Amino acid sequence: MNFELKIADMFTLKKTFSILSIAALFLMACATDGDTGPAGPVGPEGPLGPAGQDGTIGRDGVDGQDGAASVVSSVFFVDSASWTNPAGVNGIVNSINVPSISGNIVSNGVVLLYQTTDNSNPTSTIWNAVPYTDGVFSFGYTYGPGVINLKITVTVNGSVPTLAAARDRTYRVVVITPGAKIAGFDYGNFEEVKMVYGLED
Repeated sequence: MNFELKIADMFTLKKTFSILSIAALFLMACATDGDTGPAGPVGPEGPLGPAGQDGTIGRDGVDGQDGAASVVSSVFFVDSASWTNPAGVNGIVNSINVPSISGNIVSNGVVLLYQTTDNSNPTSTIWNAVPYTDGVFSFGYTYGPGVINLKITVTVNGSVPTLAAARDRTYRVVVITPGAKIAGFDYGNFEEVKMVYGLED
C-alpha cells in the first residue's frame, strides 16, 4: 500500500516538475526582445538651468595702424608778395604745396580748389570754386603730386595782368580719394561738399 502511494507521489512530483519546466520555458520565450517600436512624442522642454559663471576677460588686441583719410580739407594763405609774372606767361602764377595729393589721386581721385578774398575769417566766408571769373580776372589751377599751381589772367580787353593784380588770397583745397568719390551733387558748391563729406570749417 505504501509502495503504491510513493509511486503515485513520484508520478505527481514528476508531472509537477514537467509543468514548471514548460512554464519556465514559456516565460523565457516571452522575455526575448521583439522589434523596436516607433519613437514616442517629444516631451515638454525642461526648465532653464542656472546661468554659468562669467569667463575670464581676454587680453586687449594690438591696435591697428591708422588708415589714410579718404577726404582731406586744408586751408592755405597765399601772400600777395609770393605771386610771380614769368616771361612769356599770360598771367601771374603761384603754387601751394599739398602733400595729400598723391599720384593715385592725380590719376583717379578728385582735387577741388576754392578761393576767398575775405582773409579776416576764412572759416565763415563764401568759397568760390576755381576756375571762375569775377568779371575782371579769371582764376584757374592745375595740379600734380604734392602741388597745386595757381594762375590769374585778365579777362578785360585781353590785357595781361601784372603783379599789380596780385593780392592776399586764401584757398581751400579738398582732396578726395578714388574710393570716396560720390556722384549726384555739385562739387562746385563748397557747402554741398562740406555737408556730403562731413567736413569741418
